[in-house]
Amino acid sequence: PVVTAEVHQRVMDLVIWPTVRGMADEGNVYTGFLYAGLMIDKAGNPKVIEFNCRFGDPETQPVMLRLQSSLVLLVEAALAQALDKIEAQWDPRPSLGIVLAAGGYPGDYAKGAVIEGLDAAAQLEGKIFHAGTALQDERVVTSGGRVLCATALGDSVGNAQENAYALAAKVDWQGCFYRKDIGYRAIARERGEDQE
Repeated sequence: PVVTAEVHQRVMDLVIWPTVRGMADEGNVYTGFLYAGLMIDKAGNPKVIEFNCRFGDPETQPVMLRLQSSLVLLVEAALAQALDKIEAQWDPRPSLGIVLAAGGYPGDYAKGAVIEGLDAAAQLEGKIFHAGTALQDERVVTSGGRVLCATALGDSVGNAQENAYALAAKVDWQGCFYRKDIGYRAIARERGEDQE
């Protein structure tokens, strides 16, 4: 929703390609994931916050839900320096992810709480991605601060948000919490509302 085709091209021209060319010019050949953490201003200009040589969490979960190609085949092509010979296929619909966190996060939080409702959530459209979970006595329990990410697609950002919150509502454990405002700016943009 923030990254239109025009903004995407601007990010590629101003951030990604100069970074990749700069690394190559310095003799640093890189094969892997390069995560650019960006802020996009109201005019659609990117500002770099950080670069990571890994997937971003939880940003990756909505992206992975849209990926229709095999991630394994894409990685193998990158390792074989043949990524230019294949094209990733994407679901064009918006996706949205909601992090379900353990009580106390980002400070101290309890571990070992039994997570209920995963089977019920699996009956809905979308996917629950595990992050801070463990298997204990054949039950899924909390083992980290960011425990799960309820992620869903939709025909609009508003619809993706509804679907993701429906998933999140099926899951619970003692101390579980999540933000109730994920996607509100994108939904306002989608509706043409002023964001001042």
